[in-house]
Amino acid sequence: MPRAPEAVCLLGHHEPDYPRNRSIRAALEAAGYPVLEVHSRAPFPWRHFILGLGYLKAYRRVRWVFITEGGHRLVPFIKLLAWLTRRKVAFDPFLSRYNTRIEDRKLYRPGGLQAWICRWQDWSSTHAADVLVFDTQEHQGYFYSRYGLDKPYRILPVGVDEVVFRAVDPARIPRPYPQDGFQILFYGSFIPLQGVEHILSAAGLLAGQGFRFTLIGDGQTYAEMRKRAQEAGTADLVFAAPVPEASLIPYLFHADVCLGIFSDSLKAANVVPNKVVQAAAMGKPIVTRDSQAIRRYFRPMEDAFLIPPADPRALADALLRLRADPALRHSLGERARAVFESRFSVRALAEGLRETLSSPGTGNQDQ
Repeated sequence: MPRAPEAVCLLGHHEPDYPRNRSIRAALEAAGYPVLEVHSRAPFPWRHFILGLGYLKAYRRVRWVFITEGGHRLVPFIKLLAWLTRRKVAFDPFLSRYNTRIEDRKLYRPGGLQAWICRWQDWSSTHAADVLVFDTQEHQGYFYSRYGLDKPYRILPVGVDEVVFRAVDPARIPRPYPQDGFQILFYGSFIPLQGVEHILSAAGLLAGQGFRFTLIGDGQTYAEMRKRAQEAGTADLVFAAPVPEASLIPYLFHADVCLGIFSDSLKAANVVPNKVVQAAAMGKPIVTRDSQAIRRYFRPMEDAFLIPPADPRALADALLRLRADPALRHSLGERARAVFESRFSVRALAEGLRETLSSPGTGNQDQ
């Protein structure tokens, strides 16, 4: 009789409701690993003390400690405790601190102290872990080339809460859009990689042609985008406040097309966005920027409508074509759902985690 898997200590200061963290936990449980969660949102340095103490209380029941996204500062400290207690550390960087804060969001200047700190956090965390988990091959390549890494890794794509994002009964889903027209949905945190400015430009090109754009969310560029839309006088565009994840379902269900991301930044080229995977889980036709990262999962014009980055004209043309071709919309939605089932579902993620934690030496592969 095979031996039951030992528990995994899921450790960090993560947001428990963030999609990446929920999908990792669900995949661990689906793979048969009991999860002992050690979590604290206390400020630094008390967080290290609380999480370290929590690990020392839990380590006898686990073989692995899995440090969640955002835990860059924690990894060297927890790795020391794991080494002393003969346990292994897996780390999910999810994003590069330097790439996100310096190169993409441009919050700090490249040569400054904050840039050096971000680079150090990337380097020290990834060198300390025994196994690394990345959401895309492109993120893996970024870290390994920039920081000289040579160790096992696993590509574990983003997932969704399948209790929320699933097939639904049309009779139970009220229509949230107040007007008629061809409904285009975007939701997000208005960070630069999402390229909301290109959505606004496409909406301007399509003004008066029966397209209705709904943009849900808030964030770094929200005020600028709202001002830009007001100055342009785009009447066919509605900004809506952020809503809980479950409240997105009526918007997704009744949207004719769902939008992904459109920036031409390096970070945008390296990701498969949560919103794209969520729309795929709902079987919706998707338009998003083309990249090697997205093509690893979605075939152009078969699984998703891929367009050049930072190209509002291409986005407008894609929407015109999709409105004129209901069969194409239906086909894209069905195939997107099939991609979700085979590559992004909890079942698929569980298989990848099971292989990673049972035989980490055979890493360095997609899920």
